[in-house]
Amino acid sequence: MSDIFEEVDEALAQDKSLQIWRVVRPFVYGGVAVLVIGVGAWEFMKWQGDQSQNNEATAFYAAQTALEANDYVAAEALFSEIANSNSAYATLAGHYLAQVELSGLGDRAAAIEALDSAAGQDGPMADIALMKSAYLQANALSVEELETMLAPILDSDGMTLVYLAEELIASRAYQLGDLAEARRRFEMISFSLDASDSVKQRAQQALAALDTLAQLDGTNQTNGVTQ
Repeated sequence: MSDIFEEVDEALAQDKSLQIWRVVRPFVYGGVAVLVIGVGAWEFMKWQGDQSQNNEATAFYAAQTALEANDYVAAEALFSEIANSNSAYATLAGHYLAQVELSGLGDRAAAIEALDSAAGQDGPMADIALMKSAYLQANALSVEELETMLAPILDSDGMTLVYLAEELIASRAYQLGDLAEARRRFEMISFSLDASDSVKQRAQQALAALDTLAQLDGTNQTNGVTQ
């Protein structure tokens, strides 16, 4: 008798398993289908991404080729198209576009515009574009205006460009005759542990020049009093 009950239990178990399988089968098949489709979609998206990157690289290479051939009109059009797109090369293209505008076509304003546009992006290349733009505009700006323009670099955590920005502001202060401000900034650079050796060396040279000017000014004042 017990054997019969065991067979019935096994049959019921098999029957229940069959019922459960009938219920879950569409979901299992659907899950497998989703998985297969998902893998296929991922591979397709990856292929599209690779194709997009290849196309972007090809476009950038074409622009570089035009620049190397001194075809500045073509280079301007090609780099401009890349710089104004969502390409991974957009910021870098802005740098090249500025080079074309300034060195190739002699358009300083257009070069500044290209750099300012590149500076509006993210990343270190954007900060470098801001620094380049500041170099091109420094002679037309006051110390305060230059400091405001370079605030994103001066206030950043990275030390790479901070001291170049400080050097430019100090140089502009010197140019405008604010020797005390120039000395303050050059001294800060020369004593910094983070500034590069070349930047510190230039700061020390500038301080030596300021000392010479101070000595000459003192000598002239002494001679004036003596006379």
